Amino acid sequence: MCLLWRVYIKPQELILQRIDCHCSVTEGKNKREMAGKKKEIQLQTIISNQNEWDEMLLTKGIVVIDVYQAWCGPCKPALNLFRKLRNDFSEDNVLHFAVAEADSIETLKPFRRSCEPVFLFSVVEELVFQEGSSEESAEEGVEEEEVLTYSVGIIKPDDVLSGRVEEIKKKIKDAGFDIKAAEERMLTEEQIRVFYARNKEEPDFDAFVQFMMSGPCHVLIITKKEATDAIPQWKELHQTSESGEPEEPVKLPGLTETESLVNLCDVQDSVEDASRQLAFFFPNFHINKVEQQVERTLAIIRPSLLKERRDSIMQRIKNDGFQIAMQKEIILSEEQVRTFYKEHVDQDYFPALLEQMTSGPTLVLALTRENAVSHWRGLLGPKTLEEAKENPESLRAQYAIENVPINQLHGSSTPSEAQKELEFFFPKEQTFALIKPDAAKTHKDEIMKKVKEAGFSISKVKEQALTREMAEQFYKDHKGKPFFEQLVNCMTQGPSVIMVLSKENAVEEWRQLMGPTDPEEAKKTCPESIRAQFAHDILSNAVHGSSNTEHALRSIQLVFGELDAD
Repeated sequence: MCLLWRVYIKPQELILQRIDCHCSVTEGKNKREMAGKKKEIQLQTIISNQNEWDEMLLTKGIVVIDVYQAWCGPCKPALNLFRKLRNDFSEDNVLHFAVAEADSIETLKPFRRSCEPVFLFSVVEELVFQEGSSEESAEEGVEEEEVLTYSVGIIKPDDVLSGRVEEIKKKIKDAGFDIKAAEERMLTEEQIRVFYARNKEEPDFDAFVQFMMSGPCHVLIITKKEATDAIPQWKELHQTSESGEPEEPVKLPGLTETESLVNLCDVQDSVEDASRQLAFFFPNFHINKVEQQVERTLAIIRPSLLKERRDSIMQRIKNDGFQIAMQKEIILSEEQVRTFYKEHVDQDYFPALLEQMTSGPTLVLALTRENAVSHWRGLLGPKTLEEAKENPESLRAQYAIENVPINQLHGSSTPSEAQKELEFFFPKEQTFALIKPDAAKTHKDEIMKKVKEAGFSISKVKEQALTREMAEQFYKDHKGKPFFEQLVNCMTQGPSVIMVLSKENAVEEWRQLMGPTDPEEAKKTCPESIRAQFAHDILSNAVHGSSNTEHALRSIQLVFGELDAD
């Protein structure tokens, strides 16, 4: 990650201390004299062209760059301070110094008219994200690293004034980007001209500058989720064809015919420009060297609490920053409870725990957030109700149920335990999925995209028209009902896309992605579901899925003849 800070220094001030800072015009004009005194600036790298500038931006650590114009030369009074700083940080090898002539470097063109000393601070730091477990890395012998980049985006005044900011931010997030910070502000002419410097040769640029000054803009820090580079990903939304002609902008759900995401929010198209603007617009934005890791943990809401205060505890979970990745409401058998709590079977409290866990439906959740395991455990508090009540802010104290001796909330103790417990309740499953003929004809690509974005892997897929016998088998539970014949006819009127989908908790996850059977209900309760977006009516409702694992197995064997092992 490269950040570039711009600092203007008044003639009598320099960084941390007041010193005299009068640059000699004679020294600047006479480059031979500067070369003759090369020893005085040995600690500074001389950058004289664009290539050297680009190489300098790759230097790890902090580079303090004195940007000067040829007519005045570098700011020599700063050298004593630089030497002192270099001595103080010599062992770390993280502090470097350079001088750059604005007149010969295209990137520094905005500084050519400046009559005050200007120092740029280039900070290059890598944010390392290691994918997979340590065991996987050890087996492969390779550590996977990705560098997370940030960029500045601007939502223009017309969209701000028309109240579209939240709508546009949602579209940015839906496209897979993340917004780390946002501010509404009136931009100055200088800020606009610097940010849009790449467009300065366009015919109506001056009029555009005036438009950007006509009202408040919304300035964002944007990055790509899952540690991929934001800038290249954003640029892909608006590529050019091989002939050099711009292609049609990528359309995202919810956008009108005349707009695309790249038109709704302007983003810098190079890492260097983005880094400079990040420092320019958000000088106090700090990127942690080690970012907190997003984790999953298991949470269990036991029957008594689920029955009495379900809405309250679910809202509390969301308020504490957790996302619910998966959920399952089940009535546990005695065998399941004994297997899950096998380490507690010999404890005195186990009979009460067994009675509680088999007394009614239990809600099992897979929660995600930064440091989810430790954060959830911290919120829960002590395990025993006696100790929990001594910590009245803990969730186990707040959600204790009268006359029930067992605490009502469970959480994994470590990340490894969380993984085991999640696999117990959410094993990797396969489910049967089908895109019905009407939807396969008009919305196949969009539906397949949603399937992949939801994290399903497609183990098998084929496109074929169902026979009447197959359709009747899929819907045999509805045989004898008034709509049965019409339903079978809908399913056999053309090719369907038939899939075997794999994922943790696949059956339930696919049913949630499909949405309610009735598209009108889906639009009200699950507007992002497939049926809400692509279904015609309750019979031609876009997709079909198995209701349970046994039904999934029968359907897969009926169509594909076997069940994959993965």
